[in-house]
Amino acid sequence: MLKAKETNGYKLWYSDFKRVTNGVGILIEKALVEQVVEVMCKSDCIMSVKLVVGSEIFNVISVYVPQIGLDEDIKRLFWEDSMRLC
Repeated sequence: MLKAKETNGYKLWYSDFKRVTNGVGILIEKALVEQVVEVMCKSDCIMSVKLVVGSEIFNVISVYVPQIGLDEDIKRLFWEDSMRLC
């Protein structure tokens, strides 16, 4: 689930999954928020924001990589999801 909040001249998009102990987010300066055309939250570990600034398109990707000790299935799903963003 994707959530957002504005504070101190910035907008924060972040993951809000119930089972998460850690999450991922992207902070954008308020002056650039109007240029955001897409926000995608693939999972509690992968998020991307697309901005159009002038004639340029910027893709900002934030990733929280699963740690050692997690189940191999969780790690495999992470890598499969991350490859779909490319």
